[in-house]
Amino acid sequence: MRPLRFIRMAILLVAISAGMSAAVDVQSSSGFLEMQNPGRFSLRFFGVGYGAGKYGTTHGGLELDQTITRDVGIVARAIAYQVYHGTGFDSPLTPVNRSSPRNFGLFQGGASYSPVQGTTFTLMGGYNVGDADAPVFENDFSSWLWLQSRHPVNLAYSTSHYWQNGVTNGLLDFRMVAFSTGRLLLLLGAGGAIWGGGSVGQDKGQGGPDLGVFLHEWQVSIDLQAGYGSSRTYGMMSLSRSFGWDE
Repeated sequence: MRPLRFIRMAILLVAISAGMSAAVDVQSSSGFLEMQNPGRFSLRFFGVGYGAGKYGTTHGGLELDQTITRDVGIVARAIAYQVYHGTGFDSPLTPVNRSSPRNFGLFQGGASYSPVQGTTFTLMGGYNVGDADAPVFENDFSSWLWLQSRHPVNLAYSTSHYWQNGVTNGLLDFRMVAFSTGRLLLLLGAGGAIWGGGSVGQDKGQGGPDLGVFLHEWQVSIDLQAGYGSSRTYGMMSLSRSFGWDE
């Protein structure tokens, strides 16, 4: 799987999003060019842990988001990774014969585009430092459907290419709001990943059910996924806390 293929896919997603925007609310180019007033600045802290028979890793960091226009914003991330054993779907490392943990950081910057409420496309470039030392390309897409219904559905897709080991991945999640109150949301669904190329060679995959909880008052998300795949039985947990300010 080559990065050019995913860049084309990213462009296609932008085109689809633009079409959705036009169909839902014809607003010419005003949302793209009109400066956001007041602006919105947000800060998100996050941590992820993943464990499987062939791969174990944790990472944590922060994300900064700043609106520029109604539809466009800039994004920056700083993430610290620790790989305990093996390599997997989100690792830029090549296999080595050593048992000690491997540590590296990732610094990214890019832009986000939100053509319609609930839909965001993000394109980012970055660089690893530490035990990994090479560029990284990433694009993310998330869209909420049927927002006015009792059970909105979220489709999320992310892909990355790691120049250090030549691996490209694609992560997909499908979740539905199963239960909601004024204080929390309960989300149920399924997700997985496909990765290959470079040091991995033949494509590999994994997948399983998702469970998510979002606490409105604290802006806290807790997500769990467990399943089976090329790394054998796995479990993954992520936690994030968001803050936002109008300028």
